[in-house]
Amino acid sequence: MQLKATRDGDGWRLNGQKTWTTSAHFAEWYWVGARTDPEAPKHHGITLFLVPMDHPGITVNPIWTMGDERTNEVYLDDVWVSDDYVVGEVNRGFQYISEALDLERFTMFTFSPIGQRFDLLCEYVATAERDGRPLREDPVVRRRIARLATEAEVARVMGLRFVAEASRGGAAPTAEASEYKLYATEFSKRLADASMDIAGPGSQLRVRTEDAPMAGRAESTYRYTVIDTIGGGTSEIQRNIIARRKLGLPKSF
Repeated sequence: MQLKATRDGDGWRLNGQKTWTTSAHFAEWYWVGARTDPEAPKHHGITLFLVPMDHPGITVNPIWTMGDERTNEVYLDDVWVSDDYVVGEVNRGFQYISEALDLERFTMFTFSPIGQRFDLLCEYVATAERDGRPLREDPVVRRRIARLATEAEVARVMGLRFVAEASRGGAAPTAEASEYKLYATEFSKRLADASMDIAGPGSQLRVRTEDAPMAGRAESTYRYTVIDTIGGGTSEIQRNIIARRKLGLPKSF
């Protein structure tokens, strides 16, 4: 973390940059972690601030993703905030950020939209034909749909388990959040691959194109699901968390 906050009177002066802040162009407030103790170990000495986006010194530049979604890079140039804008304890920001990420990894990637995309594929297979033969009679397609149905049920049950664990109170279940996020987003990508394969060349047509299978959803989903494996922590990060915090294994990077 390169963004720094230095003591300045009864507040802090923030200088640095944060990349991949998806809502910065319309948000009114900005959660930002900054290093407040440069001598502390890597995951300590970080403080969480809540900063109004109309503060002088904040610049937001757009970054467009392959999924047609805007994210942003945010520059903070001598942004001063008082101690009132510190969230929790000074130098414990990483712990707060980690818990928030555990919740985000479930709430951002809930099963419902994934299930809707799977239902759309099933509806297409039920009525579509290829070379005059119904797709639903193709054994290769049937086998692939059956596998996806099984994986969809696993993702749904994992999501329900996470809700049950979180509702008991206390800290968010860290390893379980990473397990769900990893499985759900990687499954979503496999589902997008299958939609493109089964629908054939027409699946590459953009959304709202009349001749596009599934109204063009396959093409947009194919691009967007790649982003889901990055947002909230990449799949590689999730595997590291599971390996270290649940299995007691060394980190891979």
